[in-house]
Amino acid sequence: MSADRDAAPVAYIPVVGDVVLDSATHKVGKVMDRVSRLVQLRPVGGGQEWDAAVADLTPVKPMDRIRKAVSEANEASRREDLK
Repeated sequence: MSADRDAAPVAYIPVVGDVVLDSATHKVGKVMDRVSRLVQLRPVGGGQEWDAAVADLTPVKPMDRIRKAVSEANEASRREDLK
């Protein structure tokens, strides 16, 4: 067997500034810091940071970020209509 077949796939390694989905919390956040297998994430629009395991993170594509922002804006406008 070749070494290429035996090698495990390279996992996604986030870097500061990446926007990621945390599958454990189902939240999208921006990577603020990384220490070993943990990262600190902050909501893209600002807010309180949370810790996440690197294994739970996947990068978010720009179009997915736009969809989420539009969805959140629509939800906020609906809440305003209810007041």
